[in-house]
Amino acid sequence: MIRRLLLVLPALSLALSSAGGIAADDEKENPIVTLVKTKVKDKAQPFAMTVTFKVKAGSEKEFEDAFIPCAKATRKEPGCLAYQLNRDLDDPTSFTVYEQFKNVAGLETHAKSKHVEELLKKMGPLLDGDPKVKVFQIVGSD
Repeated sequence: MIRRLLLVLPALSLALSSAGGIAADDEKENPIVTLVKTKVKDKAQPFAMTVTFKVKAGSEKEFEDAFIPCAKATRKEPGCLAYQLNRDLDDPTSFTVYEQFKNVAGLETHAKSKHVEELLKKMGPLLDGDPKVKVFQIVGSD
């Protein structure tokens, strides 16, 4: 379960220093931040990512309720360009978060935020499998 959380947020993406022992050592970097750094060539440029979660059947509303405050707070972060929770219409237990950050530093700040820490505490028991993270280069934006 903890392994799943570490794969999540920049979200999550995301703030792991005091979430029940998850990455309690402040010197440890969030695994999603580490992944993004390996994929994004220019750390100062905007990038996008998706994190797909499968939740346990019957936990969909609880997952949404846990996620919405984090999404609202994240959209107010200066380094965030977009942050949307999406529910799959064909599979109501599948959610994908679409995220865009101005740069890797914006993601790093997000990952250490209090709202991400709170989300991670709530979402762990609701997950059914490991989240899947994809990182994207934004093309054609000026």
